[in-house]
Amino acid sequence: MIATISADIVRSTSLQTEDLLVLRERLKRLLDDFEQSYPGFWARIVRGDSIECVVPEYRYSLRIAILIKLFVKILVDGFECHELLHRHGIRFSIGIADISYADKVEDIINGPAIYLSGRNLDDISRRDLFSAFEIEAVPAAFNDCMESYVALLSNLVDSYSAKQAEVVFYKLMGHKEVDISRRLGIYQSAVNMRSTSAQWGLLNTAIKDYEQLDFKELCG
Repeated sequence: MIATISADIVRSTSLQTEDLLVLRERLKRLLDDFEQSYPGFWARIVRGDSIECVVPEYRYSLRIAILIKLFVKILVDGFECHELLHRHGIRFSIGIADISYADKVEDIINGPAIYLSGRNLDDISRRDLFSAFEIEAVPAAFNDCMESYVALLSNLVDSYSAKQAEVVFYKLMGHKEVDISRRLGIYQSAVNMRSTSAQWGLLNTAIKDYEQLDFKELCG
């Protein structure tokens, strides 16, 4: 059992071509960095604005999806684009199930997990929603509960300013406040203030709680 993440950049057509190319290049570098941090992880950018990720350690799927969302919000802050892109960054769908075949070299992802995340991304795109979640072979009520849980965290991140998103992004990446202050060129007190106003403690606890869930046991 693994997780896949299907995502797309919200209203990407509102970006200037050169800005979209910058965004894609920076995003690719982030995904490459994730390969070093999360064993077995790999991702691809398809159709210009869509992302597909394979996350063998499914418990990290929500953290990775939120990090990508924060990263895009930060990057587009200086771009002229649709307000929905500034607010949401990406829409994403997480599917947890088996995978029949995944090979980075051959650029192939196939199996139930990617079907779940891909199908649900298409569904929320049609309904103008911005996150989805589904585990194969669990009661519908549990999936509904988990989808609401993920949606609440996604909505919290949507409320962030670019400055708040920047601080939360680095904290989720494991950086200490003193390191973030040096990186951003601001006082540590400013880092702490942005972190507090973004309800960092709530987001961090919720993601850690998700990472403690044993979905294999839930699926029997």
